[in-house]
Amino acid sequence: MSNFANTANIVQALPLPPIYYSQQGPSYWVEDARGKWIRINETSAKITIKTNGYGDEKTEGVSECERCLLNIQSEQNVAYAGPLAGYLAGHYSINNNSVLVTESPRLIQPAAGEWPTLRTVFQGMFGDEDHRQLDYLYGWLKMGIEAVYSGTGSPGQALVMAGPVNSAKSLTQTLITEIFGGRSAKPYLYMTGGTNFNGDLFRAEHLMIEDDAEHISMEARRVFAAHIKSISVNRDQHCHGKNKDALTLTPIWRLSISLNNEPQRLLVLPNLDPDVADKMIILKAKCCPMPMPTDTPGQRQAFWQRLKSELPHFVHYLQQWEIPADLRSPRFGIAHFHHPEIATMLFRASPENRLLEIIDLAVFGGRLALPGPALAEPIEGTAREIQDRLFAGRMAFEAKALLKYGNSCGTYLGKLQASIETHRRINSRIVRGDTVWTINPPRQTVPEPEPMGDDGADALPHPPPMSALAA
Repeated sequence: MSNFANTANIVQALPLPPIYYSQQGPSYWVEDARGKWIRINETSAKITIKTNGYGDEKTEGVSECERCLLNIQSEQNVAYAGPLAGYLAGHYSINNNSVLVTESPRLIQPAAGEWPTLRTVFQGMFGDEDHRQLDYLYGWLKMGIEAVYSGTGSPGQALVMAGPVNSAKSLTQTLITEIFGGRSAKPYLYMTGGTNFNGDLFRAEHLMIEDDAEHISMEARRVFAAHIKSISVNRDQHCHGKNKDALTLTPIWRLSISLNNEPQRLLVLPNLDPDVADKMIILKAKCCPMPMPTDTPGQRQAFWQRLKSELPHFVHYLQQWEIPADLRSPRFGIAHFHHPEIATMLFRASPENRLLEIIDLAVFGGRLALPGPALAEPIEGTAREIQDRLFAGRMAFEAKALLKYGNSCGTYLGKLQASIETHRRINSRIVRGDTVWTINPPRQTVPEPEPMGDDGADALPHPPPMSALAA
């Protein structure tokens, strides 16, 4: 038997050292003294191989160390190496891909105890006896903890917090990051079509969107809604890092969104259509005094340390706490919820509501409707016919500014029909393959009457005559 064959037999007899090879680099990965996997170059990999008993003497031009290195490249190569949301460090097979998770989340060790500072903050922000917002917040956190701490994952809605400046929304998101493992990522650019690369998102359990979101176009909101649905319910996610091969992984994510409760800021959220409404919990945040002084950097640091010290007790509480039976969801664990004030503001600021306002002004005279019979007969037509009539009427400038795209009118009418705010006013039916829309006139409450004039006549001005869509 040749010396070369002897070298091959020795390599086959020895176990491969715990080194993984990634083509993306290329690079090698070894575990450090703290249980974290670190990237090393080929020279360091050879040194590690030698410490595992492989010789460096060459026989017929190949050493035991070099042959071991080739076997590592062949047998211990990985398609992905890096942190992966919801996974402890180690080697996994995910969707037939060999995956090396290089770092574990920093999970909190639950412990029984009190958490008075956290309780005061959450009650001040979300306390609302009429809408039970704290139950929805705690239910969402509880289901997220179960998903991340078990490493099994489960569907979870996006948590939206809308409130004024200085209502501790960002503080709450930072606490969420700590609760879910200490890692966060910014997904907004990817979720609105600003980039095709999302590899950085797979490194964090908490996907966090803050007040800096600005995209309010119909297309951006549509893309945003699609990503909210995907993150909420889909286990498999397409991972594509820049200059890296794409693959499918199974991260364990939770998404939170904070924004100011101004109409223009709320428009970054998607419309509450039926296919996305149940995938969001929308809470109204309030400004409240903090339970500790926060005027100076030192005071803020002390406040943060107090909050962090209570997190083990809070996590323990949530693990023991039961979601109320009437708020449970078989799919998400906790039912969805939209604070009615925020939902109404979102609808009123929407382009479809603006379309309805234009129609009411152009068709129904823009005057208040009285109880009883409608002010005018409903109008009917295809989306194109309604749009053309608006463009020819007295609200033409406003209509053209709103309906910039060919299918905008039909899209907005469909959203109005699906909205709980207006679905009784908008109906549709198919006639010879075309969608024909029926728009009913508004019905509003009677305004308080003005005082009578000296001559006894009603001082209210007479409404303008009912007009058609044309000016």
